[in-house]
Amino acid sequence: MPYETTRYSEMTEEMYDKWISAFKKKLFSIKKRYEPDIIFTHHLWILSSIVVETFPHSKIVGIFHNTDLRQAQKNPGLYQKYVKNLNKLDLIFSASEHQKGEIVNTYRDISREKIIAIGGGFDQNIFYPAENKEYGDKVRLVYSGKIDQSKVLYELLKVYKELNLEDVTLDIIGTPDEKNKKELERFLKDDQSIKIYSVKDQKELGEELRKKDIFLMPSFYEGLGLTAIEALASGLYVVTTEIEALMTLLGKEIKESGIIKYVPLPRVYDVDKPVEEDLPKFRENFKAALLCQIVKVRNKQSCLTDHRDSIKRFSWEALVDRINEIIIDYGE
Repeated sequence: MPYETTRYSEMTEEMYDKWISAFKKKLFSIKKRYEPDIIFTHHLWILSSIVVETFPHSKIVGIFHNTDLRQAQKNPGLYQKYVKNLNKLDLIFSASEHQKGEIVNTYRDISREKIIAIGGGFDQNIFYPAENKEYGDKVRLVYSGKIDQSKVLYELLKVYKELNLEDVTLDIIGTPDEKNKKELERFLKDDQSIKIYSVKDQKELGEELRKKDIFLMPSFYEGLGLTAIEALASGLYVVTTEIEALMTLLGKEIKESGIIKYVPLPRVYDVDKPVEEDLPKFRENFKAALLCQIVKVRNKQSCLTDHRDSIKRFSWEALVDRINEIIIDYGE
């Protein structure tokens, strides 16, 4: 993250009291000023509980992100203490059909009938392909996201080192903390083909993606993997793990097109921790998928020639149209 953060598990009771009080004050101000008919609240976590409590007479739609599920699973004590009343949400939007079962199994008293799978969306004004794709003498790989082991960045770096290709570079877009900065230095040493830098906002990220060729997402756990869709929309090939929600959303046609390559996951436990003995095979599979995409870039094959309309189906514009239809039908 490009700013200082504190994990929920690291917060004291006093910090929670201040955090909850601050949000309640703002929510009551909104209630008094607007008296909203419909409210969209993101994450099935603490803030959504406060929203349900504060607006008992409004229609409230919860937006599930999967990171909220992870918090509930990894911090059951916090869930039991602070997450309440989510069964009073009128509707819940999930990214995939698969997530419906996870929601029902984790959150108490939430009815499956309230959950609607709507997928995810990218901002079409930010993530779009370059008007004229330029290919250089290097194949430009890019990773964008959180810099720590939870995103499997270090396994990705091992794969990159094993490639040992003079015509391939890797850009890592993100802001490491001090601990990960030292770990990265150990991996990078004097390797001039790897760059680490941050961007100030999504607009700048879109500009950076359009300069690259292949986007890499090696995560063992993602709610949807929206960054992979943003990369596809920006005209990049993608190599990612078999994130079920992402595979379901993109569908068979895009999978078979070859613009995205899925890599089998290792066995995982505690949500996102891999079984160590599976990692060599994981790296081998990721490397094979990456080499396949590298060949396409070397041959200057555009990945969006026949699939631009397929990707546009996942834009914010298309997603909002679908949400509007659902809300109108629900109101009737």
